[in-house]
Amino acid sequence: MPNVDEMLQAYKADRYLRRAVDIALEERLQSIARNLWSTDRHGNVVATRDPNHRKTLLKLYIETLFEQKLRHPTSDLRFDEGQLRASSSKGFLPPRLKSQITFGPQCLAKFGKWQHMISALKQGRIRVAPASAYNDPSLNAAQKDEELQHHVRTPNERIDMKLYGRYAPDGEEVEITPQWGELIRYMQVTNFFVWCCGLGYDSRLFGEFQAEAALIVLDQSDFVDRFARAVANQKPNVRFEHRGIGYYDPYTTRRDQLTPAFSKNLKYLYQNEYRFVWWMPEGETFDPFFVELGSIEDIATIVELA
Repeated sequence: MPNVDEMLQAYKADRYLRRAVDIALEERLQSIARNLWSTDRHGNVVATRDPNHRKTLLKLYIETLFEQKLRHPTSDLRFDEGQLRASSSKGFLPPRLKSQITFGPQCLAKFGKWQHMISALKQGRIRVAPASAYNDPSLNAAQKDEELQHHVRTPNERIDMKLYGRYAPDGEEVEITPQWGELIRYMQVTNFFVWCCGLGYDSRLFGEFQAEAALIVLDQSDFVDRFARAVANQKPNVRFEHRGIGYYDPYTTRRDQLTPAFSKNLKYLYQNEYRFVWWMPEGETFDPFFVELGSIEDIATIVELA
């Protein structure tokens, strides 16, 4: 990794956070720190599992400190990653489970209410909802998201214009100096059906999703086939996609790097989401629906809180 002086000079050349207010910088630091930890199979707090995610997060954290330093020269650039992890995970306790974890890390994990997870395991009963349903204030912070609209900020670009006006009703018309702000580019997404889960089991998500159990899919390929067929039986005209989510930082991502249905704000990175998406023909209604795959106990199991 480059030394601090080299990193600072590289940031100063771009300085993409220069228009963010001070409180936004503090919130950004907290958001990044919340993503720097995960749990092992025993529920112990560890560094985030993906080394590339960790590298990206630490770079963004350091650059945010640089911006604070440029504004407030007495700001301290020093930090301890372990202390950040301990502080952001404060209050987390490993969940007490009915049985030990015996499966490996390669799985899909869906967290939710016990009765829903049991029904999914025993009958393969799964609820599929429109993406628009997640912009619901009744959902918890881990679930609520505006799936149909994303934006990125481009502080190094602006729309040039000239403004004219009068400072008094009968005054001379003069050119008014604008106060330049951030240029925000939006991506609007048409509605789609979605089912979300985690790529891998992380006991942290019991608390984040206020869950009582987790459905653990061990044979991902077979599950995808069964799930896709069950939905196609009800909605034969859909276009199906599935893959992991790509997480973006609104300050360092271009608008053309966002992918409809598979892009999500960096603040949700800790969820390591895997997503099943169905695109509908124009004019279709978007009411939630259930599918039944039949028992999936041959390819899945369940983790329950004690």
